[in-house]
Amino acid sequence: MKKFTEKLSLQWRLTLIITLLMTVTCILMYFFISRSAVSGIENLSDYIIQIDQADSSPITFNINPSSLFPGLSDQVQTTTDIFRTQSIIATIIIILISSICTYFISYHALLPLRKLSQKVNETEVQNLSEPLELPDTNDEISHLTSSFNRMLARLNDAFTAQKQFSANAAHELRTPLAVIQTNLEVFARKKNPSYEEYNEIFGMLQEQTGRLSHLAEILLDMTGIQTVERSDAISLAALTDEVFCDLASIADRKSVELIQLDGDCTVTGSYLLLYRAVYNIVENAIKYNHSGGKVTVNIRQAKEILPSSSQSIPTDCAFVEVSDTGIGISSEYQEKIFSPFFRVDKSRSRAMGGAGLGLALVNEIAIQHGGLVKVLESCKKGSTIALILPFSAQV
Repeated sequence: MKKFTEKLSLQWRLTLIITLLMTVTCILMYFFISRSAVSGIENLSDYIIQIDQADSSPITFNINPSSLFPGLSDQVQTTTDIFRTQSIIATIIIILISSICTYFISYHALLPLRKLSQKVNETEVQNLSEPLELPDTNDEISHLTSSFNRMLARLNDAFTAQKQFSANAAHELRTPLAVIQTNLEVFARKKNPSYEEYNEIFGMLQEQTGRLSHLAEILLDMTGIQTVERSDAISLAALTDEVFCDLASIADRKSVELIQLDGDCTVTGSYLLLYRAVYNIVENAIKYNHSGGKVTVNIRQAKEILPSSSQSIPTDCAFVEVSDTGIGISSEYQEKIFSPFFRVDKSRSRAMGGAGLGLALVNEIAIQHGGLVKVLESCKKGSTIALILPFSAQV
């Protein structure tokens, strides 16, 4: 029975439910009214006359109507049968009329829902940016349409970002492949390549395949962030100290001094992801620094309004502030640098082996931990980028 009703339309389900309710109600009313009426009719067979006098005992006369009116019992029985039959017929007619009315009323009541369903079916990837027309009412259909439009807007933003990301990723992958293909075609035309030319072509292949491998690794990291468990208790000072140890050789080659100020905060999250986030920020600060410059990390606690806060209430957060003495970031680029594949100076980034995904990965890691990353300040003398994390991971 349950499987049968699940296959029915909402209109038929409403009709059946209301019909069942009307049937039960009519049957109960029938039994109540019919029983009362029949009992009243049957009491005519014993009619009692009672005379009360003030100064004497009551005088009662028991009269049998059958003796006074022959055939009365048959007439009462016939009247009772007719009443019952007519009551049953009237009940059935009322139930049928109510069911038919319910069917047509529910059809008109569900008509806006049918129109909404038709419009939803017409929605494709190509027209996600076109919201549905909002009914000029304040009912559930209007609220549902409004919610669907908000979902469409989010989907459109997600598809647009994914499309842009895919296009950028394809471009980044195509560039080294095109370099490899061009160099191999030129090399193939040489009849007697020299030893130096072999070394040159192998060096080029090693460089470009390394670049491809690095890009593929970052892309895989970005797609797997959502599935990583975020339940570790992490000392940000200890994590930063480990990052400094791993980047010491790069800093030495650049003659950049790494400085970690006193201060610590403990947050809940994924150690591997937060390590990668801090590593990428510090590595960028080293790469785009001047020779003989400094990179300073300051860990402190402060209040910040996070994007996930529905009530926009300042939340206690841990700040990992990475300051450098580098080239600075123009104000027009301070938000764009966290977008995938964005580079302020493309030629400089490519020369340093960057794929434009380092800070984008940091941004995604921060979002997955319920936090954010942003540029606190920047000028020609350097920049300060802060990784801001709530003390409890927001899964």
